[in-house]
Amino acid sequence: MNNLNVIFLGTGSSFGYSFSATNTKTEFMARGLVEQGACVTIINSIVGCSCVERRSVLHYANVGDVISYPKKGNQLISWLGNLSSWKKDLKNLYKQNQKNIVILEAPDYHIYRIYCFYAHKYGYKIAVISHEWLPTIKSTHPLRKPSTYLYTKNFGYLADGILPISEYIIKKIKKFNKPYLKVPVLAEFKRIKEKNNSSNYFVYCVYAAYTRVIIPLVDAFVSYKKSEKNNQILILILAGSDSQVQVIVDHIERIKGGDFVKVKRKISYSELISLYENALGLIIPMDPNSEQDHARFSQKIAEYTSAATPIITCQVGEVDFYFKDKDSAFFCNYNPQGFIDAFKWISAYPELSREIGKNGYNVGLKFFNYKTVGKHLAEFLFSL
Repeated sequence: MNNLNVIFLGTGSSFGYSFSATNTKTEFMARGLVEQGACVTIINSIVGCSCVERRSVLHYANVGDVISYPKKGNQLISWLGNLSSWKKDLKNLYKQNQKNIVILEAPDYHIYRIYCFYAHKYGYKIAVISHEWLPTIKSTHPLRKPSTYLYTKNFGYLADGILPISEYIIKKIKKFNKPYLKVPVLAEFKRIKEKNNSSNYFVYCVYAAYTRVIIPLVDAFVSYKKSEKNNQILILILAGSDSQVQVIVDHIERIKGGDFVKVKRKISYSELISLYENALGLIIPMDPNSEQDHARFSQKIAEYTSAATPIITCQVGEVDFYFKDKDSAFFCNYNPQGFIDAFKWISAYPELSREIGKNGYNVGLKFFNYKTVGKHLAEFLFSL
């Protein structure tokens, strides 16, 4: 679709300068559209970021141009300093005789209104990504809750189309009566690589702030190791601040788990994928009592499936929609004993575990392949 012009506006976190799940999802959406012939530009938040000192443009061959603005003072007013430059960029990027689309994702409500006002003014249609249902996020700062409330109540009325990630969110957006396309987690699916049969580790890649999940899992693995005579370890790949990571490191030392649990952070994407591909199992616990876990769908699920390694997870939300227990994933109970049972089963049945990994890969190839989703997305955006 050579006559489709798409602007991703504030959908990532300092795209091009940092690694995050939202950046990964934005990249795969952009790549999928580019491969369908669309012209794509990514504009980081009008609020600006500390990674640049002035307006900057990066170019990626498989994505397009990435425009960033500097942060100018407090976050509440920084956008004012970038408004003129941002308006000029948005206006200049509009292409005559083409379908022009802006894709947004859950900024503060006043920023959302600014985005929508000028996008419509300059002739763009608006599609809004809905990866999370904001009221379910318990960690939202109290001062941001009014903005979250207003956004959730109203965002769909200003949109021309919505891109929900889950069945839960699809039910929530029905009130807006707008066309929608379900866009799940995304990954690139290359040919399955030969597995390292001598592998001795499990992997959990997670944001360090999720201590409510990480600490019980670490405790469970240490308990498992004390009862099992093997050389297995748990590799925690942690994102987050130094202080957040230190909380986890201190806990591991406190329970004398340093021989069994290894922490990695700030590793390259190629190393990350290699760890995924050669692991015994990839862990992503989902809390059945967390409404957020029912609403969201972790980007890691797609990356895990692309590695053809068995996923250890819980029968919650979108996981239950796509996967079957002991067929394409291993479902465990969300408690320490449930995790221990998963480690034991994966270790006891290596051949069956490898089959689970292959079947999980096939689920991902069918539903999470950025190339396939990119085709559907291009068609949907062109229809708006």
